[in-house]
Parts: sequence; structure tokens; C-alpha cells
Amino acid sequence: MKRAIVLSGGGAKGAYQIGVWRALRKLKMDYHIVTGTSVGALNGALMVQKEYFKARNMWYNINFNLIFNEPMEGDLTTFKGKVAIFKKYMSNALLHGGMDISRLETTMDKYINYKKFYNSPIDYGLVTVNLSSFKPVLLTKKEISREKLKDYLIASATCFPAFKMKQIDSDLFIDGAYYDKIPINQAIKMGATEIIAVDLDSFGLSKKVKEKNIPITYISPRNKLDSFLFFDSKFARRSMKLGYNDAMKTFNKLDGKKYTFRKNHLQKNFNKYFKKLRNTILDMTDLDKKNQRLVKEVLAKRRFSVILNEKLIKSQNVINEIVEYLGELFKLEDYLIYRIDKYNKLLIEKFLIYEDFNVKLIEKKIKNKETIKLADRVYFIKYLYNKILLMQEKPKIKKELCKLALIFEKDVLAAMYLFIISRK
Repeated sequence: MKRAIVLSGGGAKGAYQIGVWRALRKLKMDYHIVTGTSVGALNGALMVQKEYFKARNMWYNINFNLIFNEPMEGDLTTFKGKVAIFKKYMSNALLHGGMDISRLETTMDKYINYKKFYNSPIDYGLVTVNLSSFKPVLLTKKEISREKLKDYLIASATCFPAFKMKQIDSDLFIDGAYYDKIPINQAIKMGATEIIAVDLDSFGLSKKVKEKNIPITYISPRNKLDSFLFFDSKFARRSMKLGYNDAMKTFNKLDGKKYTFRKNHLQKNFNKYFKKLRNTILDMTDLDKKNQRLVKEVLAKRRFSVILNEKLIKSQNVINEIVEYLGELFKLEDYLIYRIDKYNKLLIEKFLIYEDFNVKLIEKKIKNKETIKLADRVYFIKYLYNKILLMQEKPKIKKELCKLALIFEKDVLAAMYLFIISRK
């Protein structure tokens, strides 16, 4: 068995791949081949050297000064700062054919260990494009001389027109993503019988996999990463954590989709709250005979239906969906690994911070069938939560909630979830 790690291009998003590498180390998953395009080629060289901590250190402290000679000024935590950086890229592309990345070549001198690279038993391949001949160039370790290694690494990562083209001898080269951003076929040609492909979901072309019998495990960001042009240590540190989390979830060692939970914690959460949530739905739909048509319509809604019919696997998926939906609304950090009890506690704490919104304004929006914007959704859920609190005292509220559930099923369930986890 020959396992290959295939690393896509993606510029500053490449920090994510180091997080995946951390997970592979944790899982003691060896590899025999590494292929990469663009930043994947750079990270791949360090994987061949088996120098994880060196790679981690590079990305942990990444900044524009390690890539460019020209100062890049702009506060990336603000929209205005990001626009300033984009303008810098654009002006250099138009006036100078791209940013000068010769500083990156100097940086690579600190991280490429030629002896370890060439003596490593791990094979290696990269992709670039020869713009002079309009042909792709796919090279393996044995085809790259020591003198040309750094040149071809930079050539593979030359994201033209954001970066200047790379000249090697008399030819000009650009980013390998213009041919194949995730070189799976190259890894297979090199003898891979199993592949773990880390796709950063960035720009570029992808070649159709020719061999259908090779098992391929894809790992790709489940959360939005920052721009591939923003080389910033804060962004990189988040990306590394997300890469680790996604890889561990892919190999079934952690739970969750966009949010990450310790193994089996979502199952425990389901076991604890499923019946309570089901009973709350039954309570809401406990209306007199003249409202049975309304009740029937509510219970026909997909999420309500699977819970009421006790379809356990689908019900757990619904509850997990609501758990993560609330995390998104309350802006919980998406790179942390949560204990579910801690996560629920944070939801309640965040929820209690929000004051009651203008009830009349919300009811006006509902009456006029206006869209509840995401920014207002937390206030709307609090409005629903307060309705749920009162429905025992005022049975008429149950009918109101049922009508709202026909349009806002997910939000009503979110309010119910907050209701049941906040009760002692």
C-alpha cells in the first residue's frame, strides 16, 4: 500500500493543510508520496522533509513581509484595510505584471533542507505551467535538480497576475493551478494506491481522476477561510485549527460539521434533549378540533415530522443542525473543539445578552411577510422563545406559534432548543 497526500493550491489558505498534517500525525497515518500545486507544492516539500514543527512555525508567524519586498499596509480586521490590500495587488498587476515575491525565495531558504528533502524515502511531485511553451510541467523529485528545486517550488506557486511570473533559464512559469490545482493523477502515476486529498477550494482547474479504483479521501474546509491573498498570522492560526478539526472529523475522531465537538458529545446531547424537544412540539400543537388542519400542516413540515415520528437518525441530524445554527447566529468561535455542555452554556449566555426586540416591529414584519434578516434573527428567536415561555398560561399563543412554525420552522425549533436547555 502506498498512501499519497495530495495538496491543492490556495495561497494564504495553505495554513489549513498544516492543520490536516497535525491530524495525520495524531492518527499516526504514514504517507509515501506527496504531490502538490502552488502552496501545496511548498507545504508538500516540508512534508517530504517530515518537518512539521518547522512548517507550523512558518505559518504561525506568517505575514506579508515573508512574501513580498514591497510593504503591504492595511488592517485586515477591517473592510477598509482589506480593500487597501486588494488595491495594492491590482495596481501591481496592472503596472508591474504582479507582486515581486523574491522575498519568498529568501524565506524558503530557511525552511527547505536539501539534504532531508532528497534523502527522504517519501517521493514528491509538483505542477507548474511553462507559459513560454503553453505546456504544463509535472515534475517528480528525481527530475528536479538541487539547483533548480527552489525555482520550481516558486514557479508552482506563482499566482499570476497577482504575482510576477517566475523565470527559469529562458522560460517563464506560472502557477500550476492553471493546469491542475490538485494533482491526484500525478500521485497515481507515481504509484499511489490510496490518496488523501486536501482541497482548499481555491481558484484553478481540476483534472478528472483517470483511475476509478483508487480510494480517495477528500478533506476540504467546512468553514469559510480568509482570502488566499491575505498572508496574516491570525488568519493562518485559525486555518490551521480548522484543518485539524476537519481532518479529525473526516476520520470520525471528532463530531460536527462547521462546529466541532468531542467524540460522542452530540449523541449524548441528543439522548438528553430529544424527548424534551418532542414534548415541547406536542405541547405547541395541542390545539382544539377546529385547528386540527393547522396542526396537520405543522406536523407535515420535514423537521417536525421526523421528530414526532421518532425517526431517530434523522431526528439527531435535525437537532445537530439546530445546535450549529444557533452557534452561527450567536457567533461562537468556529475553530474551537467544544464539550457540548460548555457549548450549550455559551449559547444561553449569549442569548441572555440580547435584550427583547421591539415586539410590534417584529409582528409587523411577520404580518407583511417580510424577510427576517440574519442580523435580526436572534431577536426574532428571542421573540419566539418568549412565546414558548407563555404558551402554558395563554393557550392562544400555541396557535400563533403553529402559524409561525409553518414559515419559520427552523427558528421555532431553535427557540425550543434554547427553551429546553435553559430549564433546570
